Amino acid sequence: MIPKIFDFIYPGLQNYINRIPIWLRLYKPIFKHRNVLYKHIKIQVDKRLREKQKYGDLWKRPNDLLQGFLDEESFDPNNIDYLRMAESMAKIIFTSIHTTANACASVVVDLASRPEYMQELFEEQLEVHQEADKNGVLPIEALNKMKKLDSFVKESLRLNVDVASLPHLTMKDFTFSNGLQVPKDRVVEIYFNDFFRDESSQGPNPKSFDPYRDINKTPASKISKNYIVFGSGKHA
Repeated sequence: MIPKIFDFIYPGLQNYINRIPIWLRLYKPIFKHRNVLYKHIKIQVDKRLREKQKYGDLWKRPNDLLQGFLDEESFDPNNIDYLRMAESMAKIIFTSIHTTANACASVVVDLASRPEYMQELFEEQLEVHQEADKNGVLPIEALNKMKKLDSFVKESLRLNVDVASLPHLTMKDFTFSNGLQVPKDRVVEIYFNDFFRDESSQGPNPKSFDPYRDINKTPASKISKNYIVFGSGKHA
């Protein structure tokens, strides 16, 4: 990294100078993390292939993303592209961190702008916290009892979701019930604004923030026919 000398010339210049090698593609910090993933993925893949060959039908298939890569039709155990796996894994990790951080920031902003709900949510947490052990640790199941907080988070996610997202690639020509046709190999995204601001699916005043709209309903972490922030189907 370039020594911190340029801020003496002009405040903020150091940060600009540090970005020049990245813009010129002379330095890519992501490569460091990708190489770490490459190392560990190679170890795990080789281990799984050996165990699968050794135990045959008795081998217990791991249920995770890495195994999903191995189950792809294009996967060739004699010509394994570890680099592609590492890059795909890095993208998914980045996306999960980004979306989680973005969602948390939205919830905090929504709560800060609505202080009238803070005391009620705080009292709910105090009540649930009575189930903590002598070390003050709550069992994970206790979080399910924070119904008001869950509903608040769900409403924040509903109104802060992207206008359109969750791209899907059509594997074959598809015709909807209204006659609309989508050719093969086209990317289709869900238009969330049309869904999450619709009274028939969200209830009265769908454009307004109602923190307890979904209290005692499907939790914020689960999908339903009226809540598809995380998509739909088994992958969600």
